[in-house]
Amino acid sequence: MEIKGYNVMTGAFGTLHFDGNPIVEVEEVSVDVEIQRGDIQINLDVDAKMTGTKGSGSFKVKHVYTRYLKKWLDAYKKGHDVRSVLSVAINDPDSPGGQRERVNIGNVWFNKLQMAGFNKSEVVGREFEFGFTVSDSDIAEGVY
Repeated sequence: MEIKGYNVMTGAFGTLHFDGNPIVEVEEVSVDVEIQRGDIQINLDVDAKMTGTKGSGSFKVKHVYTRYLKKWLDAYKKGHDVRSVLSVAINDPDSPGGQRERVNIGNVWFNKLQMAGFNKSEVVGREFEFGFTVSDSDIAEGVY
């Protein structure tokens, strides 16, 4: 199998949907699954046993809208733990076979809300850090 440089996906074609709504001001997205392990000693060897999984991630947006912040803040002040669904996709027209990659992440909670801030010499942005249960995530579409 041979690949060409134009087949490599570029983030310019990446999208983020939050509870079904496109977040057009997104700049960067990262989603990770950490495998939790415990040490298992067998004779002199130390092996590992998977004991759980932990999902985490973040996304950065250009500060265009205040949407969701008030909704989340109001819910948190009332003691409600807001949960959401994220969908991250790359739909690069030069991907092999014109396929796209899409990952859906459910049961998403936020760990930190950046409510305000700026630097006078820079474009204003916000970063949102989140966690999720790995069992509520899925690679819905892939490039194969």
